[in-house]
Amino acid sequence: MFSIMASRARDLLERFGAQVTLATQGALVAGAQPLGWAELDGILPDHGLPRGVVELRAPKALGGGTSIALTALRAAHERDPRAWCAWIDPGGTLYAPGVAMAGVDLNRLAVVRSPRKGLLRTAVKVVRSEAFDVVVIDLDSPPGSITADNEGLSRRGARSRDETIEVFVRKLAMLTTEVGVTVILLTDATVVRSSPLPVALRLELTRNVRSISVRVGKERHGRIGLAKTVALDTKPGLVLAG
Repeated sequence: MFSIMASRARDLLERFGAQVTLATQGALVAGAQPLGWAELDGILPDHGLPRGVVELRAPKALGGGTSIALTALRAAHERDPRAWCAWIDPGGTLYAPGVAMAGVDLNRLAVVRSPRKGLLRTAVKVVRSEAFDVVVIDLDSPPGSITADNEGLSRRGARSRDETIEVFVRKLAMLTTEVGVTVILLTDATVVRSSPLPVALRLELTRNVRSISVRVGKERHGRIGLAKTVALDTKPGLVLAG
């Protein structure tokens, strides 16, 4: 299976040429990656997002997770002019003009509209390809997300669903260690799970008109803390079209 994915990565490199850098090459495998958002970086334990699985947990849509994920993509593109990122968007909710206004280079962003049934399998393949510096996975995007599709499940079925997602996250964690990628999971805080996801870093977010409240809810070295507020007007400036 790995040889197949390596072949697919080579195909991607052949298609896009020097525009693509494997995540295992050069500086892309370094430690924590700053977001370029000084106030937010100051809250994070290593002043950036780790190479590993990061969960941005916010209540439903517009809770702040998308804003931080876009900032991470913008930072990756600014760090390396060859870097590519991917956004797995099963709900088709990603708004291209908003992405561009956030400063993300659309020419180096692959948007994957995976069917929900194959979302987890597709996400693993994207990460394993080694073609992307940051991969965002909209895990609980409405409507019809993995969790919402199973609202009628029995308790045993719900537990099975949670176990499947936990195995998926553990697999991603092993892959990120191998290929040096940051994977960002966008999750819905209103979705009840039997246990927290086994991520390297979980940020618990709430947002109002002017700020995002950020709490480090989990960190692999145990460095958690109280919620802190980050003003939205301190975010790196928007790019205006035209």
